[in-house]
Amino acid sequence: MYLKLVFTSIIFSLLVGCTSLGQIKTTEILVKDASNLSLNDLSVLGSEEVISTRLKVMHQGEALTINLYKPVRNILKGPSVVFLPGRMASDDQYDSYARVLASRGIIVAVRGWYSLFKTDLELAHDAKIIADWLIKTQGVDDKNIGVAGHSMGAKDAVLAATQYGIFKSVVAIDPDDNGNVSVVKNYVASLKVPLLLIGAEVAWKAVSICAPKENNYQRFFEQAPAGTIELTLLGADHVQMLDNPDRFGYGICRCGTADSQQVRITARRATVGFFMQHLLSGPKLATSKSNDVLIRVALAN
Repeated sequence: MYLKLVFTSIIFSLLVGCTSLGQIKTTEILVKDASNLSLNDLSVLGSEEVISTRLKVMHQGEALTINLYKPVRNILKGPSVVFLPGRMASDDQYDSYARVLASRGIIVAVRGWYSLFKTDLELAHDAKIIADWLIKTQGVDDKNIGVAGHSMGAKDAVLAATQYGIFKSVVAIDPDDNGNVSVVKNYVASLKVPLLLIGAEVAWKAVSICAPKENNYQRFFEQAPAGTIELTLLGADHVQMLDNPDRFGYGICRCGTADSQQVRITARRATVGFFMQHLLSGPKLATSKSNDVLIRVALAN
């Protein structure tokens, strides 16, 4: 099976005119997370086998590195999601999200790591470049593309959806409105597509670069259009939804009292459920309170 996937990856790279940087290794995160969950849980792998490849792509004069996750079974005109990592966060921190989405028939492109010097407008534009590349080379449905992100990537996922009509739904995981461009003040109220805000309740208790209260997800919700769903991960900090929140360098944002595995599972379940609802016509995302989350739905301003 491994040789089959490698061969498929080589042929794929030749056909779409991009450079393959190799297969993406699977981790034990999903196996660990699924140990006490039912096979029908939205946070675990679905029925589609997934091939994942790290690629350097050139499109519209832009060179970007992405991690591409695809169902092995060819799905013509299928849905897709562009995922923007947090600033300085490695793209592999979102591997479990991408794999679970792909295992349900959604092609996912996770933008590669970017530097401190990347601006909000540039990152939002990168999302558009990746979406256009997916349409041109992967044959995805140009009317069925979602955008998601974490931290700065979450902020700029919202920004991209307001600036480019190509995105049909947005998941923003603990967005932070820090920076020269304020999405809260200038953009989020004009959003025309469904938005899920996933917020970390106690992220503001860490150092000021980790989603301070004056710029956190609650500020996005205050200005968001009617129907926006805000899901608060109780007791969670800014990085606990990542695949490896205890990796070296992330300690400055670690202040949560919640169990990191449960935070990750809950955030992934909500992300998958929201995109399945809006990209695959799945059931409506449940909005009832549980022991680990608090959910609000925005009313008309």
